[in-house]
Amino acid sequence: MDDSATHEQLLMRQADILIADGQYEKAIFCLDEILKEHPDDEYALSMKGLAYCLMGDSEKGIECLEDALEIDPCSKEVLIIFADACLRSSMPEKSLKILERAISYYPDDDGLLMLKKVILSARNRSQVNSYFN
Repeated sequence: MDDSATHEQLLMRQADILIADGQYEKAIFCLDEILKEHPDDEYALSMKGLAYCLMGDSEKGIECLEDALEIDPCSKEVLIIFADACLRSSMPEKSLKILERAISYYPDDDGLLMLKKVILSARNRSQVNSYFN
């Protein structure tokens, strides 16, 4: 394993930890370091989009996620991250649309089908709760 791969992997792990800890700006800094050397790294770009969405900057986040899909339109990881980011940004319909796209590419993936059921269930619960409130 060469030094650049090791450095990139460490930056990606650090970014994952920072996102999990809610330190989105620091995570974006790590991801930008990766993207300086590898601007076509769709995973790093999609994680940057997720971090922006979690920070509340959905517009910038969606832009990063769309750029990541332009690099690899069939990337299962990017599609899942995109659907997750949309869901967390209170865009369940867009999340479902992205998830449907992933399912069309990977129809035998039970995890994608389960995720769709979870999103639909959450959306339906939200609609019922808003009806009674």
